Amino acid sequence: MVMKNMDKKQTKMIIRTNDYNVPSDHISRFVVDFIEDAYEKLDIKVNENNKGRPSYNLCSMIKLLIWAKLEHMDSARIIEEMAKYHDIFKFVCDGSTPSERTIQRYRDEYGEYYELFLQMTLKKASEEKYTEFNHVAIDGTVKKACNSNHNTISKKETQILLQYYKGVQIDENKLENLHKPAKKLYENPNLNNEEKLEILYDIETEFTLT
Repeated sequence: MVMKNMDKKQTKMIIRTNDYNVPSDHISRFVVDFIEDAYEKLDIKVNENNKGRPSYNLCSMIKLLIWAKLEHMDSARIIEEMAKYHDIFKFVCDGSTPSERTIQRYRDEYGEYYELFLQMTLKKASEEKYTEFNHVAIDGTVKKACNSNHNTISKKETQILLQYYKGVQIDENKLENLHKPAKKLYENPNLNNEEKLEILYDIETEFTLT
């Protein structure tokens, strides 16, 4: 019998779409379809920047941030890795591969839209009887400790700290006069600035959802 010689170096071209490995009934398809439909109906102003690299598609970035939140992922570093290597994340963000810094920038610049779409998505999911997102909230022991019922950071002081950790110059008196819950987060030596920002973003989202 003649045996076919196999060439291990032979290349094959396979064309795959971003959703090739996403089940047809996966909840991410609902999220993507809903956000894309809502995005087209809203008059969203994109911050045009003619310098440097072209910006990522805003709708793709919003879908990425919303899906990450629904999956309880807040770290921009982790979201960056998931967008590169995880099939569902690659599908959600249309194959975009933003850096950690870019993800953080989009979250800063378009935070109001992120919060709006998050609310709309959760509301629609509830109406459609999807139960996967019933427990989307602040998770993690540190986050709960920073904003529990008995240890609440006010909305005003959340904004002050958000601005501070974004690099905005804040009056020293405002920082000195923070109430105990906010000061506890501000002075926490076990958290870096990025981790504090992530906690504050979650607290800000909780204010929006409630």
